[in-house]
Amino acid sequence: MKKKKARRRKGVSKKSHVMSAASISKEKKAGRVAISEQGDLPPTPLKKDGYKKVENNVFALKRYFIVARQFLADAKVELKKVTWPTRKELLSITAVVVILVLLIAFYLGIVDLGLVKMIKNVIG
Repeated sequence: MKKKKARRRKGVSKKSHVMSAASISKEKKAGRVAISEQGDLPPTPLKKDGYKKVENNVFALKRYFIVARQFLADAKVELKKVTWPTRKELLSITAVVVILVLLIAFYLGIVDLGLVKMIKNVIG
């Protein structure tokens, strides 16, 4: 298995994101408090622009491959964040879907049959 390297930004301490009590009270008076007073919620990380700009002088086909590689790398990162259902959850949800589809199909079949009989009676 590959070991993940810990990355830290240079010059940024871990406590730099915590607001002081005075700044929280000022923000509260202004109606802009986004974190709890105890600081138990971690702050939302700043969004980095992960996309590398591809230079225009790069051959077009190579540019497409670079963009495709970046897309696939981002997709892989996002798929690692997904919480997949367990087998038991998957089977129970599938059963609910199949039962509901059968019930709706039965209901629509009866409605269709009734409408066909009504139209036959009207037309003759």
